[in-house]
Amino acid sequence: MRQPTLTSRLLSLASLAALAQAELGKIHWRGPCDLTNATDMSESGPLICGTLEVPLDYTDLSSNKTITLDLAKWPATKKPVAEPILFNFGGPGENSFEGLGLYGEEFQAILGGHNDLIAFNPRGVGNTLPFSCYSDSASRELASLQAPADSRASDTALGDIWAQSANVAQACYALNNQTGSFIGTSFAARDTMQVVDALQGKDALLNFWGFSYGTTVGAVIAAMFPDRMGFVALDGVDNPAEVLNGYNAQETVDVDKVLEGFCTGCMAAPDLCPLANLYDSAANLEAAIYMMLDTLKYNPIAIPEIGGVVTYSDIRSTIYEALYLPSSWPLTSELILYVQARNTTVLGLSEVYETIKSYSESASLTSSAKEAGTGVTCSDRARPASMEELLPYIRTRQALSKIASDDANSYMTCAQWNKKMYAKEHYTGSFNVKTANPVLILSNTFDPITPLAAAKNLTATFEGSVLLEQNGYGHTTLSMPSLCTAKAVRAYFTNGTLPANGTVCETDVPLFTNLTYQDVWPKNFQRSVEARNDVNTFRALMSIRDKMSRRRIW
Repeated sequence: MRQPTLTSRLLSLASLAALAQAELGKIHWRGPCDLTNATDMSESGPLICGTLEVPLDYTDLSSNKTITLDLAKWPATKKPVAEPILFNFGGPGENSFEGLGLYGEEFQAILGGHNDLIAFNPRGVGNTLPFSCYSDSASRELASLQAPADSRASDTALGDIWAQSANVAQACYALNNQTGSFIGTSFAARDTMQVVDALQGKDALLNFWGFSYGTTVGAVIAAMFPDRMGFVALDGVDNPAEVLNGYNAQETVDVDKVLEGFCTGCMAAPDLCPLANLYDSAANLEAAIYMMLDTLKYNPIAIPEIGGVVTYSDIRSTIYEALYLPSSWPLTSELILYVQARNTTVLGLSEVYETIKSYSESASLTSSAKEAGTGVTCSDRARPASMEELLPYIRTRQALSKIASDDANSYMTCAQWNKKMYAKEHYTGSFNVKTANPVLILSNTFDPITPLAAAKNLTATFEGSVLLEQNGYGHTTLSMPSLCTAKAVRAYFTNGTLPANGTVCETDVPLFTNLTYQDVWPKNFQRSVEARNDVNTFRALMSIRDKMSRRRIW
């Protein structure tokens, strides 16, 4: 990895010059957001929407072409109003309006209410340089059925995936060949700084909370603009160098440990996990789950009533998805029980069947949003390869985890990506930087996609940064409520206070639970915590947990 070049520094200055030339840099707040077509937006609250013009191509100093970023703001609820905090909810391909609209009230409670919370849809998402590979849902669904989601599904799956990935790459190029090279993580980083400039001026510092892939964006921003980092929290950290330049097998290193946690939690809560009544140990339950998956490879479940079939890919993908969020584990245990019993009545219910099918469709084509994610990933990766060259990386992922996806679809699509859609700017510099303010890095002990090891690696590269470990399971610290973690985040964004090195926060609910806020707070906190802020914060954490569960599992 090389240090940022003089060229990259000049491009940073040039982007400001391009703004001045095009008379850009002003946010036009339109008023309350019209999100009637978005999902789950009945709880969007006082979200305000606006637009900001930014350069289309930061690498072309002679161009005055622009694009429009769609912004959203959840206003501060208390005075005095402090500096704004920008959010990136990950993906890539996630709609930031949905994230801020759904959880804005909770984030205000966690952070104290004194900051405007800002999010914008990155390139490829929503109306911001839209990226989609299919013009209608029927074409998208047909494409998703041409190959399995995992190369372990059958002896011929690898070839099927390679062939269909070529089709996907071509379909993406056909609809995006004029704009596909203008999306990617470096562009997201520069756009973020343009938003900061517009909000507070070109010398302002960035305050930022990024989740999942949002931590990759945050890491690139910090590496490209270290002197402009205010309070930056990265939650659920991936290895940014591998995300941008490699194949990132490390992301699966803890997946099977999360499944072990599922089994251990199940055996400890037989009233909420019916599987616990069938086995005498967590190890035997885990072995039974793997045996069930192997059986499905060669003996899938026919559902004659709807003409459907439940396959290995369906159930493996659904279990893997559920590992992201422990609050979904009681329902997941019921699903596993129904699959073991080959209960076609339940599995054939439209809500159940459609859910498990949505997790297993190939080539990440379950929605145009996932196509945008493919566009960002492949444009960033910019690395052609043959199927033979990819096999070692696919086999490595398979060796690390039996339950996680082997990512063959992503690898093979990106390997056949049209070079004309490689991102025009691709960060290849070092992440060994000293930021103006130290970064707060957060990670669960067991995360199924952004492991603790990756968080430790990034902490070692950002000078002065501190890792806060949350002793829990799931993806990002928000997947399990922890008042300890939330109070540390608030202290950091309030005045830059970092937890001590080596701090480990415990979670406040068990893995399998049907406890509500009203159950947990009086039981666990009445005698030890009395501050009103803590009451509101914990209520917000439980609300996030409940909302996340409703969105991810039927």
